[in-house]
Amino acid sequence: MVVLMRLFFAFFLFVLLGNYGYADIRVNLKEVGRVLEARDNQLLGYGLVVGVKNTGDSKSVLFTNKALTNLLDNYGIRSSDRDFSARNVASVMVTSDLLAYKKKGQRIDVTVSAVGDATSIEGGTLLLTELKGVNHQTYAMAQGPVVIAQGGLSITGRQVGRASTVGRISNGAIIEREIPVSEDDTGMVTFALNDPDFVNASRVADALVSAGFKGAFAKDPTTIKIPIDNNKYETLVGMIAALQGVTVLLDSPSKVVVNSQTGTVVIGQNVKLFPVALTHGDFTIRIDDESLSTSASIRVRSGAKLVHLEPQSTLASLVKALNQIGASPRELVDIIQALKESRSLIAEVQVL
Repeated sequence: MVVLMRLFFAFFLFVLLGNYGYADIRVNLKEVGRVLEARDNQLLGYGLVVGVKNTGDSKSVLFTNKALTNLLDNYGIRSSDRDFSARNVASVMVTSDLLAYKKKGQRIDVTVSAVGDATSIEGGTLLLTELKGVNHQTYAMAQGPVVIAQGGLSITGRQVGRASTVGRISNGAIIEREIPVSEDDTGMVTFALNDPDFVNASRVADALVSAGFKGAFAKDPTTIKIPIDNNKYETLVGMIAALQGVTVLLDSPSKVVVNSQTGTVVIGQNVKLFPVALTHGDFTIRIDDESLSTSASIRVRSGAKLVHLEPQSTLASLVKALNQIGASPRELVDIIQALKESRSLIAEVQVL
């Protein structure tokens, strides 16, 4: 079993880092950022789920009883907190994302989450609930039967699924107010990268200029400003569609992500190693390099075994060598962390 796990891990890293080499990736702009003038907005509301089978909030949850009392009062039914004893009502928070350009009358999905001591809201129905934005204005009204996700992953024989206190209502809210999509006062469209990066921001601006968006420039590592060309594009929608279709060659980050629990390691393209020698258990590793060019020689010795790689100076070559001599994922993680601590690894290391 251990041998099979090591072979699988070695195959995984071979596919990830092996003989395919590295190359910059060309992608559409809509995959790496978004136009701020067409941003989404989050909505929030408080509501009641009724019809749950003795799994709702207990009488000790005062705000649920108060909310139900107020609701019935609106329909001319006088009641008090003492009138409710069955646990068939639950207080919930209702959340949703309202996408830009969604129109009044269209429907959106909502998520329903219990906030009291209800043990389950499965089988319940959400009563009419206002969904408001940060400006406290109502943008949608939600109502409908709550659906709980069934099943889940099996971990060590135990079934793990979603909590029955969180559910969804597909198309459960009707939009009552649209989000205005406005142009910048300066006549600019603002494009924001998902991940701030000076190199990529500059490349995006250059790609836009090459694609005909004259005057585009990078304001900072995240923001690119593009002048609105009313002569070329009749509408803002047409301009944004053309902008999002522009392709750009992105710079790969120098980053290593390590999951110390599972032994998973993800290595970025530009990760390099300084000359270094280290010993870990039965492994002796020596990396010779006169410069930071691709003229490195990496030797890994395990007992009587010696693995010599072709001249390279990347962490990928070290990972491949360790897998050839049967290093475990745990040992690989320890070696990477030690290289980072000694400042021999030229990359950001993120440990999950």
